[in-house]
Amino acid sequence: MEEKFVSLHCFRINLITGKINRKELINQISALADKNSTHRMFTCRPYFSIKYNADLILFNIADSYETLLSFKEALVELFSNVLIETYSYFSVYEHPNANYLKEDNKLKYLVAYPVKKDPNWYLLKESEQNRITKDHVNLAVNDPDNKNIRSYTTYSFAIDDFEFLVLYEVDSLINWMKVARNLRKAEARKWIVIESPVFVGRKATII
Repeated sequence: MEEKFVSLHCFRINLITGKINRKELINQISALADKNSTHRMFTCRPYFSIKYNADLILFNIADSYETLLSFKEALVELFSNVLIETYSYFSVYEHPNANYLKEDNKLKYLVAYPVKKDPNWYLLKESEQNRITKDHVNLAVNDPDNKNIRSYTTYSFAIDDFEFLVLYEVDSLINWMKVARNLRKAEARKWIVIESPVFVGRKATII
């Protein structure tokens, strides 16, 4: 398995400082991300949201915790009067080809939320866990509305407040909502304790 480090940061834009040019803001963040990626793997994807506490969402991927930290420190230094952080998450993505996570797939929306399972889930036999998980995955894969939806389950055991951070990149929020509604039928739902707050954003345009 390969590993990549993931951070998700949600910000309110401080309008007290005056009118904010959002395109210019994104261009500056992109330039800062490019600078941070010199001699190391780092990707920053910005999204705008209508949620009251997340005008801007940054989905970051890196090879190390230090790279994420370096970007966060530079971001705070540059935008301390403009961006007010409201939520942040940290997790690890494991995959036979972890570069799958950082591929720019041009999908329009991001959906992200933390997950915590009932402690009794971890007392089930591994074969039972695998059966329940497989049924859940098959329900999603075979859903007729599952088109242009990429999912990433990232792990945050003992490195953040939750056990997982799940992220979806989608082309249609309507299709995603229908898939999520259908997944409420899955047996795996019985073991979910927390899956909020949910953050949704549209990919910001860089010019």
